[in-house]
Amino acid sequence: MYDRALQALVKMALEPEWEAKFEPNSYGFRPGRSCHDAIGAIFLGIRSKSKYVLDADISKCFDEINHVRLLEKLNTYPTLRRQVRAWLKSGVLDDKKLFPTEKGTPQGGVISPLLANIALHGMEEEIKKLSETFDMKEKRGRQMAKRDKRKSVNFIRYADDFVILHEEIEKIQICKEHISKWLNDMGLELKPSKTRITHTLDGYKEEKPGFDFLGFHIQQHTVGKYQSGRVKDKKEGKGRLLGFKTIITPSKESQKRHYKKVAETIEKYKGQSQTILISKLNPIIKGWCNYFSTVISRKAFGRLYHLIVWKLIKWGIKRHRNKGKKWVYLKYFRKIGNDNWTFATNREDNNPIILLKHLNFPHTNLL
Repeated sequence: MYDRALQALVKMALEPEWEAKFEPNSYGFRPGRSCHDAIGAIFLGIRSKSKYVLDADISKCFDEINHVRLLEKLNTYPTLRRQVRAWLKSGVLDDKKLFPTEKGTPQGGVISPLLANIALHGMEEEIKKLSETFDMKEKRGRQMAKRDKRKSVNFIRYADDFVILHEEIEKIQICKEHISKWLNDMGLELKPSKTRITHTLDGYKEEKPGFDFLGFHIQQHTVGKYQSGRVKDKKEGKGRLLGFKTIITPSKESQKRHYKKVAETIEKYKGQSQTILISKLNPIIKGWCNYFSTVISRKAFGRLYHLIVWKLIKWGIKRHRNKGKKWVYLKYFRKIGNDNWTFATNREDNNPIILLKHLNFPHTNLL
């Protein structure tokens, strides 16, 4: 407890300094920033252009960070440096045996996310500087200005996940090679199984169009002129029809994980009352729906709602093995408003406990 409190104090001392230094498109474990901010940055980067994407994940980021390079980058007062170094070298207790740690940040430490962000600080600027060397020409044939080359590439990072966006596949491949070398210097590397190159509209080689990031699926779809967005940048021909629409939805993997968690909760509390089951399910449903309410999620919400209804029907049948679906429906579901399928307590109760419905959550559609 003392050590965690001390880590919190050191974090309070270091964080303001580093918050002033951190790059604009770093979003993970930072005060006042969220996953939705990262998704918003991606949307802004592709809303007027389709782009190739390096969708990457850093392998064992928290476990592999080079201590020497991290402490060099930290560059703080000797007292703080010694304390941080002591935490880095504190070792791991496994089966009552203490093993020394020569790399990585303290497991479960209050200060670990900040140290990881410090270690990864500079990735965005490294890519921006690299972009200045790109061979890119304007429509008139002249070489682009450096500031425009920097704008041509987008780098968005959330903790150890990041994406790089650019119109040209060659530039994406150069960025991948360059950032791999940069990470190697910190003792890190890209995770091959979770690193891919694709395209937001057309796909690339064997990869389908679009990509998943932080639980969202981001993809562009070809549409007609009445649904198409328009170019907003004067340099790109303001007002010109894009011919595509950027759509962000809950990823299929996110939906699977959510349904699995709901199903496991129903199974876990199969012997409990309907009231207890609802009290366990509502926080899960509320948290998931709030997270995805800012994107196009109505179709996913509807699909999950129907799957969960049938899971609850099966839950009722298992509780009452001699009864049929109709009996289970009459016992556990009631009509509220225009909906006949509301999972709620006692039908004679004027204040029933109601299971939250995905479809009843407001869609803010900010993206």
